[in-house]
Amino acid sequence: MKVEVTNLDQVRKKVEVILPEEKLKELENEIYDELKKQAKIRGFRPGKTPKSILTAYYKDYVEDELKKRMVQNTMGEALAQAEVAPVTEPYVDFIEAEGQQGYTMECEVEPEIELPEYKGMEIEVSKIAVSDEEMQERIERLRNMHAEMKMKDETSGAEKGDFVIVKYQGFSEDGKPVNEVATEGYPLELGTTTLLPEFEAALTGMKAGEEKDVPISFPEDYPDASIASQTIVFRVTVKEIREKKLPEVNDEFAKDLSFDTLDALKESIRGEIEKEKEGAEKRNVVQQLVSGLISKVEVPVPPKYLEKKVEGMVEDAKMRFKSQSQRLGPDEEKALEENLRKEFEPRAVDRVKAEILLAKIAKKEGITLNEEEVFDKIKKFAEESKQPFSEVLQFYRQYNLIGGLRQNIIEEKAVDFLREHAVMKEKE
Repeated sequence: MKVEVTNLDQVRKKVEVILPEEKLKELENEIYDELKKQAKIRGFRPGKTPKSILTAYYKDYVEDELKKRMVQNTMGEALAQAEVAPVTEPYVDFIEAEGQQGYTMECEVEPEIELPEYKGMEIEVSKIAVSDEEMQERIERLRNMHAEMKMKDETSGAEKGDFVIVKYQGFSEDGKPVNEVATEGYPLELGTTTLLPEFEAALTGMKAGEEKDVPISFPEDYPDASIASQTIVFRVTVKEIREKKLPEVNDEFAKDLSFDTLDALKESIRGEIEKEKEGAEKRNVVQQLVSGLISKVEVPVPPKYLEKKVEGMVEDAKMRFKSQSQRLGPDEEKALEENLRKEFEPRAVDRVKAEILLAKIAKKEGITLNEEEVFDKIKKFAEESKQPFSEVLQFYRQYNLIGGLRQNIIEEKAVDFLREHAVMKEKE
């Protein structure tokens, strides 16, 4: 097998593979042997059809199958011989010249770049401290989570902080009901940013059992295209109003949360906030390290690999968006995808550059991993998701995710190496 490599640019190589005649004959004979066993041709017993007859019947199939098997049987060996490691599926084209047969592969590869100085990078870090205001905010959050929702007196109107159950029916400007805009019972909390200002203003002061028409004009770019650019009149009935009664912050409150005393609760809260801040600071350090690394050297990005990365980010975001909103028409989905692409492409470029640089640092520093580390990571995922380890492992194997997981672990180790050799300076 003859293999030649041509550099097309910094991220593309062309690998030409010419197969010897004996290899082609071997593959061709395999195909004919299989055909002979399977083919049912009138006048010939199974397994006895001559090759000339099979060729007449299956010429196109044999040619296509030969091309397929040429690649399947030799691609791995050819790439190893060429010392080329594609980052995406190679584009294959077939050679059918006089006296030679084979194929070419256009491969996207990691660029060959000279690593910048990556030890001793200066990183700004923040001192981990928990303020009284942060403690109070967290305690208030707990009070709200454990508040008693008490039915409000029928003579009292709804106000900020109240929970209101409303029934409404939407009507178009010509007075016809809009079927999609209706509900028998919708819970709302007055004073939250999720409500339209006009809707909240109309509900404020209304009493249980009261009905009111509330006109709302929706802008052209409103996500729900069925009511965008329209004025909808909401016929609203307040079904019930509940006011929030917050518990007092004392030892009894702490005991309700499984702590012996209020001091013990506060100590736990402080530790929780510190842990969160440490995690955020660690992410900040990683971001500084990666950004600093990228800024030191020009890294060409393989275009197909970049597109694959963007596609994955867009699909992931679309799935999360759809899980939160089922009312997404074709036009909205198309607009969403276009906006996501614009948002994610710059991030994907940096992510690919970081992957390339971290992989090269790991290789230079001899950073490796063993299978036990891979299994430990999967065990952690299983514990966090409360699923059996065997099922999570099977999932990773079934969808060929083990390779990506190995790459992530190596990248994490490379980042840890950079952090260990960085110069940390506390912010003033």
